[in-house]
Amino acid sequence: MNTTSSFVRLNASDLEHLLMTMERALEVQTRSQFFLWAQGALQGFIAHDALWCAHGDIERMRFRVESFSNGVTSERIEAQVTGATDGLLPRLVDDWIRGGRIPRLLSSEGGDQVGRRQLISDLKHCGFSHVAVHGVREMQGEHGSFFVFAGMDHVPNQRDAYLLELLMPHLHLALHRMRMRESGGSCADVTPVTLLSKREIQVLHWVKNGKTNMEIGQILGISPPTVKNHLQKVMRKLNVNNRAQAVGKSATLRLMAHSDLN
Repeated sequence: MNTTSSFVRLNASDLEHLLMTMERALEVQTRSQFFLWAQGALQGFIAHDALWCAHGDIERMRFRVESFSNGVTSERIEAQVTGATDGLLPRLVDDWIRGGRIPRLLSSEGGDQVGRRQLISDLKHCGFSHVAVHGVREMQGEHGSFFVFAGMDHVPNQRDAYLLELLMPHLHLALHRMRMRESGGSCADVTPVTLLSKREIQVLHWVKNGKTNMEIGQILGISPPTVKNHLQKVMRKLNVNNRAQAVGKSATLRLMAHSDLN
């Protein structure tokens, strides 16, 4: 239950809904918009009772937590999940990191749960039999994010893991736009900084314009192998397999800001 290697096929209706979900994520700027998106379009793909979103330095366990629920979560459950020292969320982060930073699927109904039985038991004690978690692999220091979907209505499966991979950039960026708006920052500034570095955006820009690795290296004053390394990082961050997909997904996410191309 811990890999995304199995082939998952989405039908035409799924793809249409997925595109709509991604498009609506781009409109999220405020907490109320995030809540409506999470409890609306996102629910259609990953049905859940409660969503916890951690942001900050995830790997060092220095993060703050936002809670979004379609019901009222008791103070006791909230404390058990978000406790800084022995809370379930830090333990889920640790499980995710130890598991290779791939979507982690937890269920009280069997599966390969070696070494995780106490964690699953504690989740069930809080009323969550089925849970799926994932975060941004490239931690980016204080700009990391991690998401817990608790109270799912079915045993999480490979389809859920695949969808988490696809939706992770949108979850991450929507959360950070919301935070920037609340902190009085510029929402336009957060996207390139938190997902792709300035150099990665520059490389992607020239890929979009049809340049080869050698040509990009000459333009930016770096070697072709360095260009290739940047592209590999971009593809990992965007969860795509080739240059064309990277360009397409970056356009969907509006990652290439003009100010980052200079």
